[in-house]
Amino acid sequence: MKSAITAAVLVGMAASFAQAQSAPIAFRMAASDANLAGCRSLDAELSRVHSVTLQGDTALLKLAGGNSETLKQTGPGIYTTVFALSGVRLDVVANSASSPRTLVVTEKNRGCRWDATAK
Repeated sequence: MKSAITAAVLVGMAASFAQAQSAPIAFRMAASDANLAGCRSLDAELSRVHSVTLQGDTALLKLAGGNSETLKQTGPGIYTTVFALSGVRLDVVANSASSPRTLVVTEKNRGCRWDATAK
């Protein structure tokens, strides 16, 4: 009887973990105060709510405008990708291991940066 209860608890914990991994994490980006005027052209697109859904060794970033990007795991709880938005190359780092969870988008040529913590 004890082994059946233990097995049921373990199955429930595993299902709960899988459910938590697949639940989207919502982020609202905010521009860095240090951003130059040239960075502000992306503020409207990046300052909306975006979500990251963990999927094992990848994560799916859904941008508010409807675009999606796949992030690859580069460390425990760290997911990264590079993509273009309005012709600008952006580096993205989602950290699901930190507390609170964070999402950082940078444009390295001009030093632009947008940050968010999980809602």
